[in-house]
Amino acid sequence: MTHSSNTNIKNLIIYQKSLDVFKLSRHIASYITYDKDILSMHNSKHYVDKYADKLVIDALGLVPKIVETENETDQIKKVKRAKSLRFFIDRLYYNTRHLETTRTNGSDFIKLLRIELKKLRIIHKQYVRSLIQLN
Repeated sequence: MTHSSNTNIKNLIIYQKSLDVFKLSRHIASYITYDKDILSMHNSKHYVDKYADKLVIDALGLVPKIVETENETDQIKKVKRAKSLRFFIDRLYYNTRHLETTRTNGSDFIKLLRIELKKLRIIHKQYVRSLIQLN
């Protein structure tokens, strides 16, 4: 990847919002699991830890998917990759809903993350539309 395309990706709103969602997800997971690392959350028997792990892993996966989408040269495949991002956003939203229904501390933070995910959905829709218009 060239330096100029790397810079362009970092300037994308969807990329920046995905980074924000990841950071917030990691902070929430750390808070509700009492600073457990990812491996400890994954190996835990507690539902809260399992869903916190899923939350962080799914949020972490958004950024590379955006980079893959931007680096795709075939415009049709690029649009398909961009549309597939919605699956990960929806799965993150589902995990936040599940965490909120369990008795966890930090439900206010989880609500904040859901608000950010709703914003990401809007940004995603605009992103896909912009790629379709280029086609």
